[in-house]
Amino acid sequence: MKQPIELRHLRDFGQIINDSFIFLKENFKPLFKALFIICGFFIVISTVSTVFTYMNITTSLQTFGSSSYNNTTSRPLSYALSAMLNAFITVFTQVFIHLVTLCYISVYLQKNNTTPTLAEVWGYFKYYFFRVMGSGILIFFIIVIGCMLCLIPGIYLLPITYLIIPIIVIENSSFRYAFNKSFRLIKDNWWLVFGVIFIMSLIIGVAGALISIPISSITMGSKFFSLHSFTTPLIILFSILRNILLLAYVLPAIAVCLCYFNLEEEKNGTGLLNRIARLGINPDDHSTLPSEEY
Repeated sequence: MKQPIELRHLRDFGQIINDSFIFLKENFKPLFKALFIICGFFIVISTVSTVFTYMNITTSLQTFGSSSYNNTTSRPLSYALSAMLNAFITVFTQVFIHLVTLCYISVYLQKNNTTPTLAEVWGYFKYYFFRVMGSGILIFFIIVIGCMLCLIPGIYLLPITYLIIPIIVIENSSFRYAFNKSFRLIKDNWWLVFGVIFIMSLIIGVAGALISIPISSITMGSKFFSLHSFTTPLIILFSILRNILLLAYVLPAIAVCLCYFNLEEEKNGTGLLNRIARLGINPDDHSTLPSEEY
């Protein structure tokens, strides 16, 4: 029987990318079950918001230049508000997907590479929800301030901030502890983490473009071609596909976690120490939540 993938393990760049797909393949059903159940409502809301936004754009383009458009001063404002709301909901959905993935990995690790149950993942999700939301807001302001300082500091801080949330969830730590530890872990390994983030973001970006280009083309083409009878069904179809594709954000979350485990193993040898400590211990004997670390 094939052994489950060992998370706390030294890996190079290629192994991190490859093992991210292997972990996803090995845990596809239970992980996506948790994602659909916990994040399904937000995916549906994001889909409805996307449909509403593109339908608003389509209506604006079809009536552009007509008297009805010129007499409706609120239409541009309505489009702007719907676009902002859609962006806000989409970002929140991505955050929830990221958090569910981290919680799944944390439980998987606590259970000694055993598949978590939905109840366990949900318990972790509730436990870390507000801490991660607060940390996410702080990270956002850190990146914004860094980008305002000639952009380069923001780019430098990006890989560091990516490690903060995994440290919080996996080690059950505070934001301050995770922030300081991310700096220690990434020392001499900045390019490795940045490269993993870039490659995974590129994969997700290309996949997203394959869905976004058709729906944008349909929306823009409705002004010049007689597509009225097909526009709405096609917008709904591609909106559904576009938001289901948000689930692909599990890949960057897994990859960043593997970066964390790699750096932790390199700096502290945590995986080896844990394997030694587990000798002679019942693998089912694990705590519900890890202890606080500061």
